[in-house]
Amino acid sequence: MGIVLPQFPVGSVCMPSMPVQLRVFEPRYLNLMGELMTSDDPVFGIPLYPQRVAPGLAPEKLSVGTLTHIDDFGMTEEFIGITGSATKRFVITSWLEPDPYPRAEVEFLPELTWDSRLESQKMLLELEVRNLLSRAQQYGESPWSADTEISDDPVAGTWQLAGILPLAPEQSHILLCSESMKDLIERSLAMCEGANRYLDSLGDEPESGSER
Repeated sequence: MGIVLPQFPVGSVCMPSMPVQLRVFEPRYLNLMGELMTSDDPVFGIPLYPQRVAPGLAPEKLSVGTLTHIDDFGMTEEFIGITGSATKRFVITSWLEPDPYPRAEVEFLPELTWDSRLESQKMLLELEVRNLLSRAQQYGESPWSADTEISDDPVAGTWQLAGILPLAPEQSHILLCSESMKDLIERSLAMCEGANRYLDSLGDEPESGSER
């Protein structure tokens, strides 16, 4: 039997070593947060794909998520706000009953390890990510700027570069499933190339007076 972990699908992907900020207002997740407030270890999982199978069955597709540790709670009359940090990855092996909130059995994936021979590729990835963010900001607001700071730790920093890439959730999920740091860097560089091709098709400069 795997480890049972509460799940909070939010329709997006959170990479390890990335900050987490959420507003919780749906009743079942308010119930979850109420329990976590009194926990010595307030953690939950963020998977991209929610439960789509009967309890006890394996997911339809590989469902990788990230363990999230809550650092602080904030409350208003309308919602509970949480801040936290994403830590390690897991794969969902089966979903449990969805009440009173989603839970699943999970197995944690191995931590990715750094290889110093990847240093030049990581430097290239950082240049590509920051260039892409600079270009993308011409077309609308982004939660991450081209000068976003990343960790000096090479593993954490590489995950953060993948995390600030302006990608669709399904593309980010591909990066989250990487099996090695080399795999993560190569996949991220490929995503940068694809995103740049898309921006090339739009033109580098948005039309004057266009809405953002």
